[in-house]
Amino acid sequence: MQDMLLVLDFDHRYTAAVARKLRAEGIFCRILPGDSLPGQVQAMSPMGILLAGGVGGEVPKALDGRILNAGIPVLALGDTAASVCLLLNGSVGERQERAGVHTIKFAPSPLTEDMSESERLLVAIHPLDLTSDLSPIAYAENHVIGFRHNTLPIYALGFQIESNDLDGTAILLRFAKNICGCSDWWNESVFISNSRGEIAAEVGEGTAICAMTGGLNSGVSATLAHRALGERLRCVFVETGLLRDNEANDFLAHYRDVEGLNITVINAQDTILGALGGLRRVEQKVEVLTIAMKDILRDAVASLEYTAVIRGVTRNDLMDRGAEQDLLPDQGKKIIAPLSEFFKEEVRYIGEKLGMPPEITGRQPFPGTGLALRIEGEVTPQRLETLRTADSIFVEEIRQIGLHKKLWKYYAIMQLNEPEEGIGDTIGLRAVSLVDAQLGGVRALPARLPYDLLEKCVERILRACPEVSRVEYDITPGGKFLDAR
Repeated sequence: MQDMLLVLDFDHRYTAAVARKLRAEGIFCRILPGDSLPGQVQAMSPMGILLAGGVGGEVPKALDGRILNAGIPVLALGDTAASVCLLLNGSVGERQERAGVHTIKFAPSPLTEDMSESERLLVAIHPLDLTSDLSPIAYAENHVIGFRHNTLPIYALGFQIESNDLDGTAILLRFAKNICGCSDWWNESVFISNSRGEIAAEVGEGTAICAMTGGLNSGVSATLAHRALGERLRCVFVETGLLRDNEANDFLAHYRDVEGLNITVINAQDTILGALGGLRRVEQKVEVLTIAMKDILRDAVASLEYTAVIRGVTRNDLMDRGAEQDLLPDQGKKIIAPLSEFFKEEVRYIGEKLGMPPEITGRQPFPGTGLALRIEGEVTPQRLETLRTADSIFVEEIRQIGLHKKLWKYYAIMQLNEPEEGIGDTIGLRAVSLVDAQLGGVRALPARLPYDLLEKCVERILRACPEVSRVEYDITPGGKFLDAR
């Protein structure tokens, strides 16, 4: 195995940021939960360990102190610096609010080298009181917030690496290269080559199946597997009737006609719509759709012989769900998830390196539940068609003026109207930009679209959808669920 770092996850947001930044610099890293046991850590043979904590001042208690004595270099970031200080018999002062930009002063060390100071955003600090085995390397307003061990390769900094952070990137690379001895061997091409060999070795002389949803994650996973297995990979695609306008055709045109994947298409539109009939609550729709898809796929592969299941699961999925889930029956089969270490943004780069066109890799994120959750209230064929038409118009107008390159998501929803005589359907339009709020993490905020664009969208939607009487643009600051739809 080639050298790598291990990131222990004490905060999903910053774990993702650190892992992506390392891999962007060619340093391969893998991720384990923060409460992993020493045996689990050592089994992966990392060259070094990064503890990725948050910045809110909550001291993580899940870190197993034996990891610090494993002889592996450790760098604790954010709130985990206080955890390491406590485990090394130091003491930690009360949390102090520090919202804003502050000057961090550094002392020379293998980690900080000749850095003298750096401007950084801080939410809070925990002043650290060090034992004689520890030496301070970072200060905020004369409070120690970073240290190194005098004899062990252990370092801690009570702040996180920010985006566009040259000093932070330099710190990560010093730790990875100078202290841990890692090389910058990783890139997407190397991953694709390695993945091909690993999938072929896992499947051996057997066969594999993959359930394709129409999204990029399962598409990239299936493409990687196909390049390793060829015709020994069988793919199944369920046409649910819940995809966006022309999405199923575009999907098949690329993966079946261009990539040459062996894809069995199952038309389950009537089954899915029947299962959704009468359901109005989101939780009901999700539960029923999951059960229906599992039943459809189970029946579809019942007569197939296969030894492995290819999953399109990403690191985002594992963090969000806490465990791998799949729609295909996998009892007694090998599970292969080639993208399980990577975040959605990284999957796009892998897709590009595989030669996929921008219209495939640049497709907007779309939930597996399709348009069902973008329809408030009951899902009917007419409401689906109305929403699909409105969404297609909105997407087309945004792409025509090039705004799609600046937006994370842009979509239409069917809003729920109380039944009143003469009141038609209401379509809500929403466009979301990702904004780096630094210590607040990446936030999804409603985009400020040109009024002329919105006016044109409204005119076209009302003309194309006679049953729609009202079109609104939603500028509500989004929660996680709203924009997951």
